[in-house]
Amino acid sequence: MATPRTALLSARRVGFALLYLATLALFARELGQFSDRQTGLSSLVLFGDHFTPRRLPQLADVPLYTYEGSDGYDGQFYAQIAAAATPFDPALARALDAPAYREGRILLPLVVHALGRGRPARIIQLFALANLVCLGLLAALLARWWFPPGELDDLLRWVGSVFGAGMVVSATRSLTDGPALLVIAIAVRQLEKGRDGPAALLLALAGLVRETSVLAIAALWPSAPTGEARRKAIRLALVAAGPIFLWTAVLAARYGHTDGLRNLAPPFLALPRKARELVASWHTEGFSVGVRSELLVLTGLAVQVWFIATRRRPGEPWWRVGASFSLFVPLLGWPVWEGFPSSAARVLLPLTLAFNRLVPRGRGGLALLVAGNLGVATLPALVDSVTASEQTTFAGGVTARYETGWFPPEHEGRETWRWASGPAVLALYNPGVEPRAVTLDLKLRAVTARTITVGAGTPGVDLRRVLNVPASLLPVHLGPFLLPPGRTEITFSTERGQPNQSGVDQRPLAFSLHRFFVNVAPGR
Repeated sequence: MATPRTALLSARRVGFALLYLATLALFARELGQFSDRQTGLSSLVLFGDHFTPRRLPQLADVPLYTYEGSDGYDGQFYAQIAAAATPFDPALARALDAPAYREGRILLPLVVHALGRGRPARIIQLFALANLVCLGLLAALLARWWFPPGELDDLLRWVGSVFGAGMVVSATRSLTDGPALLVIAIAVRQLEKGRDGPAALLLALAGLVRETSVLAIAALWPSAPTGEARRKAIRLALVAAGPIFLWTAVLAARYGHTDGLRNLAPPFLALPRKARELVASWHTEGFSVGVRSELLVLTGLAVQVWFIATRRRPGEPWWRVGASFSLFVPLLGWPVWEGFPSSAARVLLPLTLAFNRLVPRGRGGLALLVAGNLGVATLPALVDSVTASEQTTFAGGVTARYETGWFPPEHEGRETWRWASGPAVLALYNPGVEPRAVTLDLKLRAVTARTITVGAGTPGVDLRRVLNVPASLLPVHLGPFLLPPGRTEITFSTERGQPNQSGVDQRPLAFSLHRFFVNVAPGR
């Protein structure tokens, strides 16, 4: 029969377990806003329109969320490696910003390509999901192995490892850092159980996910370094490091180099520049969200490095991992530290997990955990930093341009829209030599209920619809119709709006256009 104390402990564990699950559910809900009916979760891959002309041909007819006026982010390159027929597809040399560097992180794209069975549209969605799946698996394994529900201490360690700045940036930009950390964590767990061989093999896989994972090979060094133990560790290290070095040699032979994006620099060269950047931003922006968030992330990382440096525990595999990544910090180049969010927190994810694993328990440990995990407080800012974009680039190279009658775009959260002052023209461009079958999805809202006629200002295009638009959002589906090569006018005819003399916004607003999207049927 359970005693009252046992029942209380059990209830406490259940309460904390529910808190863990609720935290994961809230994060999943937050990222759910990135999904839409036309492009799925591709907004998490961050395709930028600056790279659209170089995009992989296999994605030409895939509807992708594209960020206007943007370079996008690194995930778009790894996703294209996954979508390519093989890693040696000649089109990748054009599609990637740094082919030899990007293709070094080959394992995640290969796994996603296999799961997607070579179908580009499915591959992009799976790639966007990969980080979320890895985050969920890591959360479950940390709760089972090292930070079980039941104590505030373990909750702080778990939250700091799963929802720190590095993991959030990886998840919201479809990068390789989070998946690499998952493999490293499983490898170190195998070491803790005395399974050296499986640990080395897993670290070899981690290196192919992200090459900096090779630093975690330090975990293989023996706790009691006898001669035989050292020789065994060297053999295991060769197993762990061999695949990434062989793959790097293959890439060097193919491209003639393996240099990347200046992510490494002489010791301590980039850190002073980061300090100057923060000071300059503080002077120009004040204590803005970006400045505040970056200071919190960097302070947390500094605490982690300080802890590893001052609490030497070379007998612990996680300490050896933390020490190797701490020594890596001064060598990080300017692109890793630049801007908000900087890449430092995600590059140093193994250091963060090592810190949370090793901090001693007790009141002092709680304070240290809070200080080292300050980056968790930046989670809302990191999610919001992926700002929504008006969609003007569509499948088949079709683009849209807002011409007369429109005010600049506005957005709130993941919603984007444009106000029109009255009659307005939106032009579609088909770059091909053949007509393309398209449909238009959009939402309209009037300041006060009005009639809007949507039609084609280009002769020969069969499109005309009379809409009674209310003061609430009205979903509209137009087409299908054939979009001829070149420019096609889409006209919105209505009475001119009147300025609101009693409001702050005195623009002559007539109606607003929301979530405009061109669905292009696949070409032949």
